[in-house]
Amino acid sequence: MKPWTEFEDVIKPHMGPLRTYCLYLTASKWEAEDLLQEALLRAFQMYRKKGEFQHPRSLLYKITRNLHIDLCRRRRGVTVPIEEAMEQPHHDQNYASVRGLLEWLTESLSEREVDMLMLAEVFRYTYQDIADELRCSVPAVKMVLHRSKQALRKQAETPEADTVKTRKTGRKPRKFAVERWTAALMTGEL
Repeated sequence: MKPWTEFEDVIKPHMGPLRTYCLYLTASKWEAEDLLQEALLRAFQMYRKKGEFQHPRSLLYKITRNLHIDLCRRRRGVTVPIEEAMEQPHHDQNYASVRGLLEWLTESLSEREVDMLMLAEVFRYTYQDIADELRCSVPAVKMVLHRSKQALRKQAETPEADTVKTRKTGRKPRKFAVERWTAALMTGEL
């Protein structure tokens, strides 16, 4: 048997609790996944050097805890004034990718289209709920969503042509819409 297969058999029963422990330590699913991957890598390196583990779960927990402590120590030097931190709607490293996606959406679609798309696809509102929220009819919601999705698909297929079109129309990201939806996505609340 290969070392990786043997290692996988040893740690497989402990993956669920270890994933939960990583989430407990980091309070962010992205950071938890990174921590889990790093812990598994370290454990595998140790397994290759020393062979079978006597107490795999406690060893995995110890490796994970130590990695998390090291990560916290590295971050300790970065301080932000409390006033500035309170103004931020997030504490997640994925903020830049979320904001970038929303800027792209607001460059490509109108504010109404972005609102309907976000309510339907992200927050899972029904057509009727969207119509009530934005004071329009259900057929209007269906039409706007259909056209918005078509426009996004077309832009994804031919990004160069749409970049030229965006420059010609002079459409810029709407700061208010970008900030509002970024905050909503990062906090999970409208």
